[in-house]
Amino acid sequence: MYRHILVPLDGSPLAEQVLPHVHALAANEGTTRITLLRAVPPVFTPSVDYTGMLASSAEVFETMEQEARDYLERIAAEFRAEGYTVRTEVSALPAAEAILDYAESEHADLIAIATHGRSGIGRWVFGSVTQKVVQAAPVPVLVVRPKPE
Repeated sequence: MYRHILVPLDGSPLAEQVLPHVHALAANEGTTRITLLRAVPPVFTPSVDYTGMLASSAEVFETMEQEARDYLERIAAEFRAEGYTVRTEVSALPAAEAILDYAESEHADLIAIATHGRSGIGRWVFGSVTQKVVQAAPVPVLVVRPKPE
């Protein structure tokens, strides 16, 4: 039923708590493809790198993008070891937009995402990527509320 599962990750241990659910679903649903997606929107302000020198926005973005790719590849290796076809994608779009765009353009059958469970002011300030995805997703969405660390 779920041949292609899209798994958005933000690099946090909370977001990674969706992974055991993806493993279980993939094993039981005949999943043949898993895509791990991370959104890394461009940085528009100058930043200071670790040497204390001024780094350009482009350099900062390239570093963040490479770190995101390395992170996703590490997780992808675990799924590949189990025989799954895994793609990793890094998007420069804002998170919710990246997830929705990829799900639609690449014909995902399911989006599996963990929510950070923010409420009140935190939700108002940071918004809820999960809420935006659930409201606009072109496919079913599995939302996992992670256990606190």
